[in-house]
Amino acid sequence: MRQRPNYHRGMRSAVFLLAALLLFVGCSSSTTRPIPPPTVTGTRNLTGPSQDWLTFGYDAARSGVNPNERIVSPNNVAGLHRLWQVTLPGVEDSPPVLLSGLTLPDGSVRDMLYVLTRDGQFLALDAASGAILWSHHPSGPKITHSSPVADPSRQYVYAYGLDGALHKYAATTGDEVTSGGWPASITRMTSSEKESSAPNLANGRIYVITSGYLGDAPPYQGHVVSIAFADGSEHIFNSLCANLPYLLGPTDCASQQSGIWARGGAIVDPTTGNLFVVTGNGPYTGNTGGNDWGDSVLELSPDGSRLLDSYTPATYRQLDETDADLGSTAPALLPTVPNSRTPYMLVQGGKDGILRLLNRRDLSSAGGLGHIGGELQTLATATCGLFTQPVVWQDPASGAVFVFVAAQCGFTAYRLDTDASGVSRLRQVWAADLRATTPILAGGVLFAATSGAIVALDPATGHTLWTSDQASAGGTIGSIHWQSPIVAGGRLYCADESGHLTAYGL
Repeated sequence: MRQRPNYHRGMRSAVFLLAALLLFVGCSSSTTRPIPPPTVTGTRNLTGPSQDWLTFGYDAARSGVNPNERIVSPNNVAGLHRLWQVTLPGVEDSPPVLLSGLTLPDGSVRDMLYVLTRDGQFLALDAASGAILWSHHPSGPKITHSSPVADPSRQYVYAYGLDGALHKYAATTGDEVTSGGWPASITRMTSSEKESSAPNLANGRIYVITSGYLGDAPPYQGHVVSIAFADGSEHIFNSLCANLPYLLGPTDCASQQSGIWARGGAIVDPTTGNLFVVTGNGPYTGNTGGNDWGDSVLELSPDGSRLLDSYTPATYRQLDETDADLGSTAPALLPTVPNSRTPYMLVQGGKDGILRLLNRRDLSSAGGLGHIGGELQTLATATCGLFTQPVVWQDPASGAVFVFVAAQCGFTAYRLDTDASGVSRLRQVWAADLRATTPILAGGVLFAATSGAIVALDPATGHTLWTSDQASAGGTIGSIHWQSPIVAGGRLYCADESGHLTAYGL
């Protein structure tokens, strides 16, 4: 994991840094800002839970598809224009989440955005104007690339703090819950271990994972921390020293690395509730009965406590030696394909530029836990490393399944075809010369962020329908790193490396 992609082309200005310092001086401890009177700009679209965006990738499977978007469409997306742009007190290196139509204590009804900055500031904003409503800043070292997650009850939002804990806050007021196991400990090594990916939630639990910092300096391992909504109780799975079911300290495990750092984090199978996580470079001994699972796809029980199945490519030693993490991306789960011999599949990429089609009900194809190999298909992508979460979309008109992959050397669409004998294969259908972060699909439109512009594409052809740098858009975004957009209720929101958060609407 020693090298990460760098999508940005510049640093924030000294003016921005000074403004951020002045605004948040003294915020090394958690603080709550009062909610100001309502400020409304632009049009409002308060339609309730159907317009929420609760988590990275929209759903627990991280499909990247918002099936409830009814306002933006291919016919009108060219009319998107900038509604507002605000400067945050830090850089948000991830997408926001959204709860719509919340009733606040003062009686006002608002859509609310929640963002987590790289330096650990957790903010709630009015989605109509970008005004900050409340904020927290748990103290701790270094950075995070994580994003928040919202409870389906719409009462609570959760965010990782640089103090090594996951914090739980009331969605409307920002009041922190400090009982019943909260805040929940995620790591005992905050100086060398971080929560890089977005948390996920399903099965009455929240899933948080860990990795190391840039440079891979030990001690760290990849942990899956599964936290119960009800009482904050935890189950721990360690990708190294997997026989130890507790949160590891600096000297508890001799094996190092195997970080879990893909943007998608823990992926939840909608048909079983099981988790899929992918590890990065690190030792692998699963094939000899050992407890180290570097460069592997792992299937865990819904509570995150038991390893059920695994896939490890035959090139695992080479991946480790050349810093070509399999875990640079998380699995993309495909919808059920009834006419296939393997109706439950996933697509796994990596830094090595190979897409692997796997049977997620039997990851190693009858080889069993710890078996090496077993792919249904491997597909080369011109040695193009994958660092983003693919979008999986089933065309409602044709039923065809598509996988959209934004990689370092371009943007590619694949279609899953199944022949008369039930054999399924991926086939490339279009490619675009576009370097983007994690894409999303909403209203039948494929959206992706690049440095300097958000682009809207026709998912069937890859043709450009709109870009935020065209004159009619009213202004665009800056350079990007991991930032990616969300689209809900006719609004598009995206952060950038300049510390901006920008909203577009029709």
